[in-house]
Formats: sequence, C-alpha cells, structure tokens
Amino acid sequence: MVRDTAQPQPIGRLGWWENTVTDHTEVRAAIQSALTRTCDVDEDTGAPPVLSFPRCGRAGDLTALTASFAQLPIRANPRGWELTAHPSLESRRMDGWVREATDAAEELLAGKVERLMLHVTGPWTFGAEVEFRGHPVLRDRPAFKDCALHLGFGVEQIAGALSAALGCEVIIALHEPRVREVMGGLPGATRFDTVPAVDREYIYGVWQRFQQQVARPVVLDTGSSIDDALSHAPGFHRIVVPADQLRTVSGKDLVGGMIGRGQGIGWAVNTDQGNANVESAAGEIARAVLRQWTQWTLPADELPGMVDVVVPEGKRTAAQSSVAAARARHAAALLWSN
Repeated sequence: MVRDTAQPQPIGRLGWWENTVTDHTEVRAAIQSALTRTCDVDEDTGAPPVLSFPRCGRAGDLTALTASFAQLPIRANPRGWELTAHPSLESRRMDGWVREATDAAEELLAGKVERLMLHVTGPWTFGAEVEFRGHPVLRDRPAFKDCALHLGFGVEQIAGALSAALGCEVIIALHEPRVREVMGGLPGATRFDTVPAVDREYIYGVWQRFQQQVARPVVLDTGSSIDDALSHAPGFHRIVVPADQLRTVSGKDLVGGMIGRGQGIGWAVNTDQGNANVESAAGEIARAVLRQWTQWTLPADELPGMVDVVVPEGKRTAAQSSVAAARARHAAALLWSN
C-alpha cells in the first residue's frame, strides 16, 4: 500500500486522558463519575479536558464493544469470540448497552464536554482475537478486509453521532495490544496452522485507511513498549509509550527520535504507587518527564505540545479511578505551568 508519511494536522494539546474500566453497575453513575474526574475540576492543564466514553459492566470487553459499534455480530466461544451470521444473545445485549450509554451521554454530557475520547479495538487486534470458521479472522484476508472496513465505518458513525449530539470534538483511541504478535506471526488452531507475519507497510496501510474513514484525530495505544516499526506508524496524533520504557538507553533514544520527527506521545504512567499522596505522586511524574526532556536537549517550550499524560488501561473502583485520574491531571497541570 502506498502511504503518506505526513503527520496529522495538529489539534492542540490533550493534556491527559484515562483508559479506565470502572466497577459501576449503572451507566449513568459511570458517566457522572467520569465528569467529576475530568470536567468538574480546578486544574489548568492547558487544554479542554478529555472525557473518555465510559466503560463498565459488559463494556469492559473492548473487542465486544467495538464489534457492536461496527455492527459485526459475534458470539463467545471457548477461545474468545467468533463472527456469526446473525446477532447472538451477547451481541444483542451489547447493542442494548451501547444504546443505553449513548442515550445517557446525550442527556448528561451535552454542553458539558468539549472533547470526548472513544476507545476501540484496532483492526489488527480484532483480526487476531476474533475467529471466523475456527481460525483467526486474519487468516482469511477477504474476511479481514471486510471486518476492517466495517470497523472504520462503524466507529465513524458512532463518533459522528456523539459529536453531533454532544456538540464536542471526538478523538479515537485505537487499541492494538496484539499488533506485535501480528508482525511476528500468529499461532493458529494447531502448530501446523499458523498465520504468517504481516509486513509493517501493510499494517500501516490498514491503519491509514481507518484514519481516513473516521476523519478524526486518532491516538495509538499498544499497551506495551514501542519498537522501531511502531515508532514510525504514520498519521497518529499521539502514540502511547509506557514510562518504564524510558528507563533504558535504547528506549530513551527511540522515543526521543519519535519526538524529534514531530510525533507526539502519550506518557503512560505507573498507576501502582501505593497510598502515595496525589500531589506528591503527580510531582514525581512531572519531574520524570522534565528530566527526560532535558536529557533530549529539546526546546523547553515544545514539551506541552508533544507530551500528554495517560492513565493506562485497567479495571478500577470508583475510588481508584479518582486517585489515578487526579495524579495524571495534576501532573499534566504541572507540565503546562512549567
């Protein structure tokens, strides 16, 4: 596939965002809790707050949620999910949850949010996790292409509907935790039935088609360290990098190279900080970012526009969600003020 290596048009600083699955049993409660963590706060992070579309209950499974967005019927099997010809009970239940969540969002969020982040499973991870006729969808290239197109179309549809209903900008968080496996080749149903490795250029091409379909800012989150191939993925407003990757010289060099090329990053913080004071923990995060920026010898005034703070994916109670969000929020405010 021919690819355009130009970076996306800047949308400005995001400041921080979260990828939290809460333990709320009701969607309305989850939305109200998200509002208190993001919009109803005092910190100035230098950007309108980004509220993540709530995930709770059955929506904790991002692949199933994304399938509902794309109107791809799936059902559970012993290994995970498989495509079906007709909506299964699981699909109908998830579709019902999405309708409830979007209705509640329109009622509770309209006029209150400027930026909404919609978290979805990316086409490569979807193709690796969902089966078709007993094999990963990736093994059947026509089926994979069809699924990838449906994903882009479905996400664009719900993002557009939410944007119109809430009067806000919608940002897409594309989660690809299995893309590195895809690059190396996936195991099949037997050891003789593997899925061949996929070339990075083809992976880039599918992502670019998705970006063109949704026509909105997209951030890439692989949930793990970034390698050279992923560091060059084109078209993403941010690529999420775990803070632990910056403990090594090679990791620092790779991420520094990304920023030098104009690629903004999401700094995924370690949320396992015990009972540390929120302001103290936020200060540690901000100092770590500032120290690394100084080591890269990059202009200090460029930092706020290139680095956002990210609360990585995790299942959290309402209290844990509030603490994790407060740490990231305070850190983002410190980076903006410094």
